[in-house]
Amino acid sequence: MIRLTPRFSIGLLAAGFALQATCAGLPAAAAPATTPTNVDWNLSATALATSCTAAIAQAQTRLDAMLGRRGAHTFSSVVLPLENITADLGDQTVAQTFLVNVSTDSAVRDKSQACNIDEGTFYTKIASDPRLYAAVAAAKRSNTARTVYDRKLTDLWLDTLKRSGAGLAPAKRAEFVKRSDELNQLQSDFQRNLGEDHTTIAITEAQTKSLPRDIVAGLKKNAAGEYVVPVNESTATFLQNESDASARKAYSIAYSNRAAGKNVALLERAIAVRDRLAHLLGYQTWAAYQLSDRLAKSPARVFSFLTNLDTALLPKAKDDLARLAALKAKDTGDPHATLDSWDVSYYDNMLNKTQYAVDNNAIRQYFPVQHTIDAVLNVYHTLLGVNFTKTATPDVWNPDVLQYEVSDAKTGALLGTTYFDLYPRPGKYDHFANFPLVPMRRLANGAFRPGVSAIVGNWPRPAPGHPALLSHADVVTFFHEFGHNMAALLTTAPYETLSSGFVQDFVEAPSQMLENFVWQPSILKQISSNAQTGAPLPDDLIASMVKARYVDNAYFTTQQIKYSLVDMDYHTEGPHVDTTAVWDKVSRETTPMPMTPGTHPQAAFGHLMGGYDAGYYGYLFSKVYAQDMFTAFLKGGLEDPAVGMRYRTDILQPARTLDPDVEVAHFLGRAMSPQAFYQEFGIASPPRTSNP
Repeated sequence: MIRLTPRFSIGLLAAGFALQATCAGLPAAAAPATTPTNVDWNLSATALATSCTAAIAQAQTRLDAMLGRRGAHTFSSVVLPLENITADLGDQTVAQTFLVNVSTDSAVRDKSQACNIDEGTFYTKIASDPRLYAAVAAAKRSNTARTVYDRKLTDLWLDTLKRSGAGLAPAKRAEFVKRSDELNQLQSDFQRNLGEDHTTIAITEAQTKSLPRDIVAGLKKNAAGEYVVPVNESTATFLQNESDASARKAYSIAYSNRAAGKNVALLERAIAVRDRLAHLLGYQTWAAYQLSDRLAKSPARVFSFLTNLDTALLPKAKDDLARLAALKAKDTGDPHATLDSWDVSYYDNMLNKTQYAVDNNAIRQYFPVQHTIDAVLNVYHTLLGVNFTKTATPDVWNPDVLQYEVSDAKTGALLGTTYFDLYPRPGKYDHFANFPLVPMRRLANGAFRPGVSAIVGNWPRPAPGHPALLSHADVVTFFHEFGHNMAALLTTAPYETLSSGFVQDFVEAPSQMLENFVWQPSILKQISSNAQTGAPLPDDLIASMVKARYVDNAYFTTQQIKYSLVDMDYHTEGPHVDTTAVWDKVSRETTPMPMTPGTHPQAAFGHLMGGYDAGYYGYLFSKVYAQDMFTAFLKGGLEDPAVGMRYRTDILQPARTLDPDVEVAHFLGRAMSPQAFYQEFGIASPPRTSNP
């Protein structure tokens, strides 16, 4: 997942840069940077608030001055100054908007959240300004945008202004701005509630016996002598290992009710606000509005893609659960045992151990955190031609955080800075994501300004005196997020708006493509090292892992389809949506596992309030592209630098400058084919009418 920052709430994402020439003859954009980009992460609450207010005020003053100038409206007089004003504001408020996700100081988080809201309000205001819309439209008509970068920048700003209400009549525009500000507040409150959720369950000593010892060693006890288990991403292995069904049930229900007391209402109000915004802009639904500038284009196409895939997979998904139910019956001695939602991970894990010789707890011993990080960086070094230098005395927001300087392996030129904040803390962002904090941009002197990116996650903390150990799923997630991280630092597009990664329903494709590497035997051998002996994963265990890769895959994919269709239904059914009832209905229709009564999983579905609204389908939609791109590495060599550099050149470097279909065609030497995606599920590819 890639997390968006306030400057991109009007549709402009963030990223970074690199040095080689880009695909299809795109010109090299600027000279290399020489010094890293420094950010003050240690702001007090007062300093944060003061500097945020000043930066927004300065941006408004500059914008007013630009709009007040007389003369022809050209790229140089309108579009470039607009880009620089918004880029400067984002650069000046990096820490101010990010610290809400990671600071241990609640006062700092409060002021950071306020800065996010204030900055979002500023962007809503300027994006709906009819004067700016008219000026950018005139600049486009002037034909003064000379390069492919300048033309694309002009088009994106014009589209953003149009889609943000700048072309509306005054009364409608005023309502659009008011409701956009409300949506900004709702989304911020939702994410804040998740980050500050402290849900736990208590289990007895007997109930800890089946859990990994290092996990138990990290748990605290309450006054009754019970073990307190935090219910969040850091304890995700609980359901895989807890043999006591009542404890699994307690954890599962608690997990699906995080922040429910506040967030259900916030989500339902946000859905209503989005629906009204869409109608103000002339769209029938929020989904129609969101998809109109994406690869999918229309809700009908998304519904067709998802329902056709679900229809093909549902029989296999039912077989998956029937096999797990039989395993439960055997395990419990009850021939009539019913498989519940809290049983799936446990018996899936048992199936892997008993029939595929894959013991996830044994695998964890081969992935101590620091070795895994170093090994993954080495793979990316070989693949993409970049070096990583760990900062000995990092300038960070918390002592847990690691800092690395990233440079080009061939030239030594500085590319940017990356941070890893990988363990849970009170008030911290509760999921796993890459935050592209300082996008690449070309400065006035022609040089690149190095980017800054951060991976924020919640791995289990190490037991005292022992290294933290990762599951293979943790490693896959890190590899995925590091793909976003590299996309944020390896673009050569000269403007922040262009170094924005990719259109929303393609943005996950490069990272999903890279997940495949962590299933290849040669890569698994490289990145594994037993915490006690240093030995890599043995060949027989690797073979078992690969063989078991798609165990229960049909069922787990129907879960992803469910999340996608829930999202689409939320944003196509009008302003008054009972989000719990929709979740229940879609669960019954798309998967063999019904929704657990009394739960509200939508309250912790952060994607819906973090930039993936009417967009969660993108994970499956973009995977069609991802699996086809991976065929180039299978054909050319997993770590062939030539293939890796072609990927860097054709996909990462252009970023948003070119359409994804163009970039993928350059990389593959042909148009994208969905065959590899459907082949993964063992089902036939649908008739080729359009992609996917």
